[in-house]
Amino acid sequence: LAEAETLQFEFTNFAETVARYVDEVEKLTKTMREETKAMNGAISSGILKAVQDPRKTYVVPEPKDEVPFLNFAPLQNALVKLETAAKQYDKARKSPKTAPNPALLSDVLYKTERALTSENGLPGRNWFRHQIYAPGFYTGYGVKTLPSVREAIEQRDWKLATEKIKFVAEIIEGFAEEIENASEMKSR
Repeated sequence: LAEAETLQFEFTNFAETVARYVDEVEKLTKTMREETKAMNGAISSGILKAVQDPRKTYVVPEPKDEVPFLNFAPLQNALVKLETAAKQYDKARKSPKTAPNPALLSDVLYKTERALTSENGLPGRNWFRHQIYAPGFYTGYGVKTLPSVREAIEQRDWKLATEKIKFVAEIIEGFAEEIENASEMKSR
């Protein structure tokens, strides 16, 4: 590694990890939708009131707004671009062909992670700029993946969730473009 001509980055595992994160937030909305429907049904049918302990004070919660079907297509499309770029770079990396300018390629590679950040940071915490993982707003140091999307969903802010899905998709596409640039530099 110390004598390698360029930094030995590998992006396919990262692409798989981000795909898992996207799958998790999609499942989160589905679970929230099912739980909301069940709870609202229990509230409207009177079951919660009927089974309460009369010796204890209990206030039946208000029904929650239904969970909409969010459009995750921008994230899915960005993932396809990322997976393609990662495979392309992996192929170029394994090629015996030497990069024309190894120092420049290494410079491009070590800056790829910066493409996953935003100058504006995360909602409510502009000092956290990484859009793939960051400490949670309510969890302290517990990590949140795709934090701006996940936390908007958890807070039931559907408008913000829709905006952040598109925004994070653009971030992932920008990262994929950086990987594509590195592939081209290695393949020249």
